[in-house]
Amino acid sequence: MTTDALSSRVLRYAFAQGTGRSSVALPTHPGDLPGLAGLLPPGASPEHRTRLPYGTTELLEGAAYPGGRCAQLPQAIDHALIAALGLQRAELCNPYFEHRAVPSVRSLFPVHAFLTGGGRRQVLDVHRHALVDLDRAGSPDEPRRVLLAGRYTRLPSFYGRLRGTLTELELGISLRSLAVAMELFGLSGQLSLPTSGALLEQLGLTPEGEWTWPLAVELDGPGSACPQRERAEAEVPDPVLAEVVAVNRAQAASVDGTPVELGPAIPAAAHGRPQSWAEVLWERSSGRMPRGLTGMSGRLRRVPQAALSDAGSWLGVPPPGELLRRVAGAVRVTAAVQATDGYQDGLYRAAGDRLELHRAAPGILTDLERHYGYRLAPGNGCDVRHASAVWFLSASQRRLVEEFGPGGWTLAQYVTGWLTQGLCLNAAAHGLYARPARAFDGMEAQRLLGLEPDESVLLAVISGTPRFTELPLDVRL
Repeated sequence: MTTDALSSRVLRYAFAQGTGRSSVALPTHPGDLPGLAGLLPPGASPEHRTRLPYGTTELLEGAAYPGGRCAQLPQAIDHALIAALGLQRAELCNPYFEHRAVPSVRSLFPVHAFLTGGGRRQVLDVHRHALVDLDRAGSPDEPRRVLLAGRYTRLPSFYGRLRGTLTELELGISLRSLAVAMELFGLSGQLSLPTSGALLEQLGLTPEGEWTWPLAVELDGPGSACPQRERAEAEVPDPVLAEVVAVNRAQAASVDGTPVELGPAIPAAAHGRPQSWAEVLWERSSGRMPRGLTGMSGRLRRVPQAALSDAGSWLGVPPPGELLRRVAGAVRVTAAVQATDGYQDGLYRAAGDRLELHRAAPGILTDLERHYGYRLAPGNGCDVRHASAVWFLSASQRRLVEEFGPGGWTLAQYVTGWLTQGLCLNAAAHGLYARPARAFDGMEAQRLLGLEPDESVLLAVISGTPRFTELPLDVRL
C-alpha cells in the first residue's frame, strides 16, 4: 500500500471517530463487561515466576512530593514497575474496584508491561506480585528493556474502532507513569517507537492481530534500535479490529525507531499539600459513587490557585523525543474552569506550562454537563457542573496525517495519554479526582470551546472535589 493510500485509510478511520461521532455512552454495569482484568497474555507460565520485592510503598513514603526521590537500589526497576502499574487499592463500593496509579477504561487495563534481558522474558503480574516467565526465552545478550503493549481484545467488541484509540491512549498514560516511576527511582532509559512487529514475535504474543506494537524503553547504556522484520498485515477476521490493527501498524511510515532519551516526566515547579509520593499515587482517582453506583459525584468548592497552575506545569513537560514533541505541538489543550483562586471562570488555553484566558464564560461547566453522555440518573452520577476544571485535548485529524504521515493519529494518542497522566497526578496531589472521558458530544464541545471546524476532541479529563469517601482496602506491597 502506498503512503498516500495508507494516509487516506488512517484519515477515514480518524474521521469515523471525529466530531459528532466520538462520544462513548455504552453499557455501564460491570455485568455487561467480560472479566478480563486478571488474564495473563499467551505464553505466560505462572508456575515459573520471580517474586517482586516488598517495600515499594515505604520507599515512596520517604520521598516528598514533588522533588523527593527514592534511594537507588539493585532492584530499582522492579520497584519502578510496581509504582507505575501496580495495585494501589480496592474500592469495595465501586463496581470497578481495582485501582492503580493509572486510570483505565472500566478498570480493564489493556496495557501489559514486559521485562526482557539476561536471557529471560517476563510479564508483570500485579495480582501475583511477580514477574512471570514467558515460554520464549531470550538470548543472554538481549538488551534489558521494558516493553509496553496493549491488547485490544481486553476491551469489549462494542467499543468498535475505539478499541484502538482507547488502548493507545492508555499506552501513552502508562508510558508517562513508567517515566515518572523511573525518575523517582533514579533510572534513565531510551524510548524506541515501534516500526515492526518483531518484538511481538519475540514475546510470542499471539494472535498478533489482538496486540499493539510495543513501546520499548531500554534500560542499560545507549539505546539500540529495536529488531526489524518484513512488514505484513496481520490476518484479523473481525473487519473493524482489522482496521484498528492496520492503523496501528501505519506507525512504520512515520517513525524510524531511533532511540531517544526518556527524559524527565515530573515538573520541577509543582506544589501540592505536604505529602509523599506514596500518598499521591494512592490518591489518584477517577471519581466515586456510593453503593456500587456508576459514574462520579463531586462538590463545588473553591480550589487554590496552585491546583490549576501546577496542572500547567505538568502539561509543560514534553513527551520524549523530537517527533512526539512536534506532535504535542499539534494537540491543543483547552480548560473550562470555575471556582479557582486567581482565575476567572471561563476557558483557558495551555501555552507551554502556562494557562492563558481564552474567553470569560461563567456557567461553562453547567453548559458542558448538558452534553455529557452519561446523564444524572438513579443509578449513575454525573457532576460536571460541580467540577473545578474540565480539560479538553483536541487536534485536527487532517493536520496530524498531513504533517506526521500515516502514523500521526496513533502518535497523537500517545501524546494525549502522556498529558492526561500528568493531569491525573496533579489532581491527586491537590486532593481532586481526574476522570478521563470520551463521552462529550463532539459537535457541542466544539461550539462551546471555540474549536476550529476541523478540530476534534481526542479526550477530556473532568477534575473536581470528590463528594463521597469510603474505607478502601490498601493492597500496596
